[in-house]
Amino acid sequence: MEQNRQKGVVPGVILIGLGILFLLRNYNINIRDWFLLGIGIAFIIAYFIKKKAGFLITGLILSYFGSLIFLNSTRLIKQQTFGSLVLVALGLAFLTVYFAKKKTGFIFPGFILPAIGIYNYIMGMNFIEQSEIWPLIFMTLATAFLLIFIFEFRTLGYKPLVTSLILFGIGLLSFMTIRGIIEKQMWINVLYWLRYFWPVLLIIAGVLVILKNLSIKK
Repeated sequence: MEQNRQKGVVPGVILIGLGILFLLRNYNINIRDWFLLGIGIAFIIAYFIKKKAGFLITGLILSYFGSLIFLNSTRLIKQQTFGSLVLVALGLAFLTVYFAKKKTGFIFPGFILPAIGIYNYIMGMNFIEQSEIWPLIFMTLATAFLLIFIFEFRTLGYKPLVTSLILFGIGLLSFMTIRGIIEKQMWINVLYWLRYFWPVLLIIAGVLVILKNLSIKK
């Protein structure tokens, strides 16, 4: 009986939300700017009633998108930054679900998407020379994986930290190359040697796999 009552509440909440939106329209308030936000809030309310993660994820994504559309229509945010803010909003939605439901998988898009959004925002600045600052993508992603390590090191171990250090190293070397600290010819030489000796990496990987399996059997 209680379950049937809960099922009937969800469409009721959605109808109330739609009613409010159309009521606003009667007062010459453009409901197009509020529609996604209203539907998102309805889904969030439905989550608290049904306790299903799908309602929460859908509600948060629609609410964040709706808020961005509203802010964009009121010219509170610039058109150039809209795409970057969409990525940040999606990341925030995943992070909210992660902290609310403690689902490890949501932490990856939760931190990586905002990192990419922040990078796009910085690259879109008028006073930024893109050819000199593009390695910043490695730094922002390194920060994202570092945060993933901090929050989930007990579950994921040191893999996110290793990834973060590798990305940071690539970014640092790229900046040093752009600034002329490292000669570009050096990378040409490295690529030349890798062209002939990359199979050695496969051999080393194979040896490591064999040694790992032998140690497990013991």
